[in-house]
Amino acid sequence: MRPLHVLMSLATAFTLSAQEAAPVRFAVFLPDRIISNSVRGHKLFSELDVMRKNLEEKIQAKGMEGQKLQSQLQSPSISDSGKEQLTKQLRDLEYEFKKLQEDSEADFRKVQQKVLGQFNSEIGPIVTEVAKEQKLQLVLQNQQGLIAFADETWVVGFTNEVAKRYDAKYEGGAKPAPAPAAKKPAAKN
Repeated sequence: MRPLHVLMSLATAFTLSAQEAAPVRFAVFLPDRIISNSVRGHKLFSELDVMRKNLEEKIQAKGMEGQKLQSQLQSPSISDSGKEQLTKQLRDLEYEFKKLQEDSEADFRKVQQKVLGQFNSEIGPIVTEVAKEQKLQLVLQNQQGLIAFADETWVVGFTNEVAKRYDAKYEGGAKPAPAPAAKKPAAKN
């Protein structure tokens, strides 16, 4: 419901602005594009990818350990005391597994918040600077479901300029990562 409210407010603002004959100048900002296509964004968020992979590996290893104990428990040649010991080990391992999952999720959220906070503090002033230079009155941050249609070239123009300046400021002018190649139209016969 909130995106609908925002769009209705924008429509009202555009209508009022059109009546005053001064066109509203706005842009759409695509943070995901900066994260994936700029050197700085990619570098900043790669910490999260590395951490996620490490945590997944630890959880997977603990799961494999549980599977091994479970298969040993199924062995017909195991004694009753052996089954009792394996059952206790399996119960302890299940507790450790749940604790590892919870701790991993908490650690990941903590690092994710840190990275997002750093990204927002670095990118915010650049967005403002570019918006002022382009004499924009509004910059929308794209959220899934907010925009039904937009000309992609127009939408990415603002974000590409922000990405270029972001890398220039934090990476000493490093060139942004290449944008995904656009699909070529099919040849007509």
